[in-house]
Amino acid sequence: YGRLKGRKKIKSYNYVFFNNCIINLNQDIEKNKKIILDVGSGSGENTILLATNNPDSLIIACEIFEDGNINLSNNLYKLKINNIKLFNNNVLILFENLKIDDCFDEIWILFPDPWPKKRHHKRRLVNNDFLITVYPLLKKQGKIFISTDSISYLHSILNNVYVLGQKFKWNNDNPIGWTYKINELPNTKFFNKAKKMKRNSFFIELIK
Repeated sequence: YGRLKGRKKIKSYNYVFFNNCIINLNQDIEKNKKIILDVGSGSGENTILLATNNPDSLIIACEIFEDGNINLSNNLYKLKINNIKLFNNNVLILFENLKIDDCFDEIWILFPDPWPKKRHHKRRLVNNDFLITVYPLLKKQGKIFISTDSISYLHSILNNVYVLGQKFKWNNDNPIGWTYKINELPNTKFFNKAKKMKRNSFFIELIK
């Protein structure tokens, strides 16, 4: 629903490295490997933290915005991180092209676009259809982590979880547990923006 790249062209340090970072779904997705998906990874603050905390896992950074992927690739090149792969398209396209179920151990969605106007709520990523689609792709006891600073979006997500009944359990359903800043989470661009605007950021942990 917007631009796929910035107005200023960003160059990759190493185009060969960047191309090698693009995921090959047929080769990189292994049934018994721990796989973590970071949706809307941006410039990769959370992706790099996940890779550092899970060195033996495959981290998939899914970002449709070209500049974010190039910035992340440049950081991976500098930091010599090799357990991250990029999917530079919409996450729903990734789901459509996966060949196996029970694929992901964790899915992270930090500060998805809240589309605050009511007429745009249908554009929100995390909705009933999304949760139904992702359910078979999660391994048993797999987790979804979501953060938002939009009260309206928070209510919508929790309502969808309630409607789906026993598919997901809200694992941190207490006021302390859902406070973003007390969890060991990255200070992303959108968290800092919410903080500057004095908006509370909420963190949701769902378990299959």
